[in-house]
Amino acid sequence: MLIGKGITVRGEITGTGDLHVAGRMEGKVNLTGTLVVEAGAELEADVNATAIVVGGQVRGNLMAAARIELLPSGRIQGTCRAQSLVVREGALLNGKVNAGAPPERVAGDEEVAELVRRDEARAPLR
Repeated sequence: MLIGKGITVRGEITGTGDLHVAGRMEGKVNLTGTLVVEAGAELEADVNATAIVVGGQVRGNLMAAARIELLPSGRIQGTCRAQSLVVREGALLNGKVNAGAPPERVAGDEEVAELVRRDEARAPLR
C-alpha cells in the first residue's frame, strides 16, 4: 500500500503486507510486514511492524520484531525497540532505544498517552 506524496491519512492501519508512506500519516500502524517512510514523508504514529525503514521524519514509538533502519535523510523522535537497529551516517535519532533482543511489548495506552503529551510539548522536528 502507498500513501502518496501530498496525501494525509489520519487513523489506524492494521494488516499484512508492506506500507510505503510518501505523504503524511498520523495515528497507529500495526503491520506484519515492512513500513517504509520515504524521504520527505512525515509520520506521527505508534508503530508495530516486522521491519521499519525511515528516510523521512517520524515522531512516535516504533517497535519492530526484526529491524529498524534509519537512513541518512531519516529523523526519529521517540522510542525505538527492535532486535536490530541500524543508524546511517547523517541520520538523527532523539529518544530512547532498546535494541539487541526481541521487543516484548509496546508501551501500554497510558504510557503512550504520557509520551505523546511530552512530545507535543516539544518543538516540532522541522
